[in-house]
Amino acid sequence: MSIIDDKLSELKEMTGTSRNVDLAKVLGVSTSTIQTWRYRGKIPEDIFFKAEQVALHGSVTPRGYVSVKLYEVEASAGSGSLVENEDPSTALLFSEKYLRKDLGYKPENVFLLSVRGDSMVPTLKNQSMVMVNRIDDFASDGIYVFRFEGALLVKRLQFLPEGIEVVSDNPAYKTWEISKKDLEHKDFQIIGEVVWSGQRM
Repeated sequence: MSIIDDKLSELKEMTGTSRNVDLAKVLGVSTSTIQTWRYRGKIPEDIFFKAEQVALHGSVTPRGYVSVKLYEVEASAGSGSLVENEDPSTALLFSEKYLRKDLGYKPENVFLLSVRGDSMVPTLKNQSMVMVNRIDDFASDGIYVFRFEGALLVKRLQFLPEGIEVVSDNPAYKTWEISKKDLEHKDFQIIGEVVWSGQRM
């Protein structure tokens, strides 16, 4: 049995399923997505978070919890990752009180993404999960998910009179700038501000 088959068996054991079609239904993904995992030889880390949620709470959202959509795209903390599919593949459960009171955000306005790369280390490790609060424009200096020239990026943005400074928390990566002219004429869009992160140790 291959490593990927072992991982799938682990997911089935966690979710109490025996067939791929049942596993896909419980995890909120398509059976073709599972075939893609097998083809690539890799299962996204976020899926194990989802399986843990199912193991703890079942497939029905418990009272006092909300389902936050997890999108099957990766925001790059490196050189950039093209967005190919923005359909939510699954979701994770969060306490509604935690989202509304502790974090201060509306559950319907947040979503989850995976981070790929190491340019935001130590703040965000490779394959960290981030919660993004949707906004149309800048709120203040902070960590944002944004689209620039066809790439989906997660970086620390600092606002300057002449444009935006794009900062990587990892000192091995150079800071760069997006000028006001580029903001007006190039493909640039703020997707949202990173308000929470979760990662495996």
